[in-house]
Amino acid sequence: MATEKDITDQRDGDVQLLDGKISEAITIKNGLAIDNPQRVDLSTTINDLMRSRTDMHIQELKAGLNSAQLAAALAKLTTASDDLKNKAEKMKTVTTFISRTNAVIGASTKVTNIIKNGG
Repeated sequence: MATEKDITDQRDGDVQLLDGKISEAITIKNGLAIDNPQRVDLSTTINDLMRSRTDMHIQELKAGLNSAQLAAALAKLTTASDDLKNKAEKMKTVTTFISRTNAVIGASTKVTNIIKNGG
């Protein structure tokens, strides 16, 4: 049975393969005379290869968005954000602004650290 690492390794290898073919095609294109009609066809081929590589990167990002690690980080961020909102809601008067500032800053720092450290 394939593991997630097997899948990501295969995808990464495929991206490297496409990168190599894109580089080769660019080198070939640069070696052709400016008036060579194959330059246009080769440009189209390069663009098609780049779109295919981009599609692979998009799938990689989507897989990351569906990961358990991201879900856990989002849960932590949601909890910290709710705490920040609750503390900030209590700041309604001059006195509560002054007295609750440290609590709001602390809650804000928790949110920032979760974002910065990825959960």
